[in-house]
Amino acid sequence: MTGKTMKTIHEYRGYVFSIEFSGEYPEWTVVYEDFDDIFTGGSTLEEAFKNGCGALDTHLESLQKMGEPLPKPRLRIQLVQV
Repeated sequence: MTGKTMKTIHEYRGYVFSIEFSGEYPEWTVVYEDFDDIFTGGSTLEEAFKNGCGALDTHLESLQKMGEPLPKPRLRIQLVQV
Protein backbone atom coordinates (compact mmCIF):
# COMPACT_ATOMS: atom_id res chain seq x y z
CA MET A 1 0.00 0.00 0.00
CA THR A 2 2.99 2.31 -0.20
CA GLY A 3 2.07 5.67 -1.70
CA LYS A 4 -1.66 5.12 -1.27
CA THR A 5 -3.82 6.73 1.37
CA MET A 6 -6.58 4.84 3.11
CA LYS A 7 -8.87 6.18 5.78
CA THR A 8 -11.82 4.43 7.38
CA ILE A 9 -14.44 6.01 9.65
CA HIS A 10 -15.95 4.19 12.63
CA GLU A 11 -18.21 4.83 15.60
CA TYR A 12 -17.76 3.27 19.03
CA ARG A 13 -19.75 4.13 22.16
CA GLY A 14 -21.17 7.12 20.29
CA TYR A 15 -17.77 8.62 19.42
CA VAL A 16 -16.51 8.81 15.85
CA PHE A 17 -12.91 7.93 15.05
CA SER A 18 -10.86 7.40 11.95
CA ILE A 19 -8.15 4.89 11.17
CA GLU A 20 -5.56 6.05 8.68
CA PHE A 21 -2.82 4.13 6.89
CA SER A 22 0.52 5.88 7.41
CA GLY A 23 3.09 3.48 5.98
CA GLU A 24 5.22 4.03 9.10
CA TYR A 25 5.06 2.33 12.50
CA PRO A 26 2.35 1.98 13.57
CA GLU A 27 1.13 1.55 10.04
CA TRP A 28 -2.48 2.24 11.04
CA THR A 29 -3.16 5.19 13.35
CA VAL A 30 -6.36 5.94 15.23
CA VAL A 31 -7.65 9.51 15.52
CA TYR A 32 -10.53 10.53 17.81
CA GLU A 33 -11.70 14.05 16.93
CA ASP A 34 -13.23 14.44 20.41
CA PHE A 35 -10.05 13.45 22.30
CA ASP A 36 -6.60 14.93 21.65
CA ASP A 37 -5.03 12.67 24.27
CA ILE A 38 -5.86 9.23 22.84
CA PHE A 39 -2.89 7.84 20.91
CA THR A 40 -3.01 4.32 19.49
CA GLY A 41 -2.76 2.34 16.31
CA GLY A 42 -1.78 -1.07 15.04
CA SER A 43 0.08 -3.11 12.48
CA THR A 44 -3.21 -4.02 10.74
CA LEU A 45 -6.54 -2.31 10.29
CA GLU A 46 -8.18 -4.91 12.56
CA GLU A 47 -5.57 -4.42 15.29
CA ALA A 48 -5.94 -0.63 15.09
CA PHE A 49 -9.74 -0.93 15.42
CA LYS A 50 -9.40 -3.17 18.48
CA ASN A 51 -6.78 -0.89 20.04
CA GLY A 52 -8.88 2.19 19.27
CA CYS A 53 -11.91 0.76 21.04
CA GLY A 54 -9.80 -0.34 24.01
CA ALA A 55 -8.11 3.06 24.29
CA LEU A 56 -11.49 4.81 24.36
CA ASP A 57 -12.78 2.42 27.04
CA THR A 58 -9.70 3.11 29.18
CA HIS A 59 -9.91 6.87 28.65
CA LEU A 60 -13.61 7.10 29.53
CA GLU A 61 -13.08 4.91 32.60
CA SER A 62 -10.24 7.19 33.74
CA LEU A 63 -12.41 10.30 33.32
CA GLN A 64 -15.16 8.70 35.40
CA LYS A 65 -12.72 7.69 38.18
CA MET A 66 -11.43 11.28 38.33
CA GLY A 67 -14.99 12.59 38.56
CA GLU A 68 -14.72 14.37 35.21
CA PRO A 69 -17.79 14.62 32.99
CA LEU A 70 -17.78 12.62 29.78
CA PRO A 71 -17.76 14.94 26.78
CA LYS A 72 -20.67 14.83 24.41
CA PRO A 73 -19.67 13.49 20.99
CA ARG A 74 -19.26 16.31 18.47
CA LEU A 75 -19.46 14.13 15.37
CA ARG A 76 -22.01 11.57 14.21
CA ILE A 77 -22.01 9.12 11.35
CA GLN A 78 -25.07 9.53 9.20
CA LEU A 79 -25.95 6.91 6.63
CA VAL A 80 -27.51 8.29 3.49
CA GLN A 81 -29.24 6.18 0.89
CA VAL A 82 -28.29 7.16 -2.65
